[in-house]
Amino acid sequence: MSEIQANKLSPASGTGVQLGDSGDVITIPSGATITNSGTANGFGGAADNYFATSGLSNKDLGVGLHIKNSDTSGSVSASADQLVLEANSDMGMTMLAATSGECFINFGDSGDNDIGQIRYHHSTNHMSFHTNAVERIRLDGSGVVNIGDTSSSYGYIQSNRPGTGEQTHILFVNGSGPVGTIKTNSSSTAYNTSSDYRLKENEVAISDGIERLKQLKPYRFNFKLDKDEEGNVTKTVDGFFAHEVSPVVPEAISGEKDAEEMQGIDQSKLVPLLTSALQEAITKIETLEAKVETLEKA
Repeated sequence: MSEIQANKLSPASGTGVQLGDSGDVITIPSGATITNSGTANGFGGAADNYFATSGLSNKDLGVGLHIKNSDTSGSVSASADQLVLEANSDMGMTMLAATSGECFINFGDSGDNDIGQIRYHHSTNHMSFHTNAVERIRLDGSGVVNIGDTSSSYGYIQSNRPGTGEQTHILFVNGSGPVGTIKTNSSSTAYNTSSDYRLKENEVAISDGIERLKQLKPYRFNFKLDKDEEGNVTKTVDGFFAHEVSPVVPEAISGEKDAEEMQGIDQSKLVPLLTSALQEAITKIETLEAKVETLEKA
């Protein structure tokens, strides 16, 4: 094999230096390094002044590739199947495509090189995540996340936990700490909100349960969308109108009447009032029973 040794190769008339022609194989031996002089070049400029090629084969550029920022120190290096980006300060990777094109990262093996994907679609401005060669999650340009059925506006979330004992699937946290959970056991699901006595103060027994309960107006009705193509009602339910509950149990209602956002109701917030009213009614019944018993004995 011929060998040329030189300390410097300079382009003629500033046209650039070319290694080989189309179809040629350029071999970089294992353990060799390519460094820049601190000025912009094909490897990215002053910040990217270390380009290690240990482990490269002559056909798979990027296998065992270590790109190191000039500010770093240490012994991080790429093995034969790793790409390492190392920096003490900012470092990024940019992928550019036409406005109607796509940028993507594929995950796979020799049998299937794109079984997993992260893909950005420029034309529709959305990011998609694929497993088993199928799109599973879509994040659109407005921040909406669709899971499951990404081809339409419908989707679902599936949470799997091992075993049949109590398992936390979702933990809700705000600035003060955990405030609720969704848990499962062997046969049911529990929706929990914070209720520990140590979180509460200024407790006062509810003494007007019956009076407030009488202000609630339960109805039987159907939602406007619960109709078939002929306009026949397909389902009726029991419930309340949110704006009528708001003056009685305001903490059970979200939103304002006739605002752009539809009002909602957390009917579990009615349970304390219902319990108090029932207790008051039981007390009245027991008092009356005692009076009847006294009269019967007279």
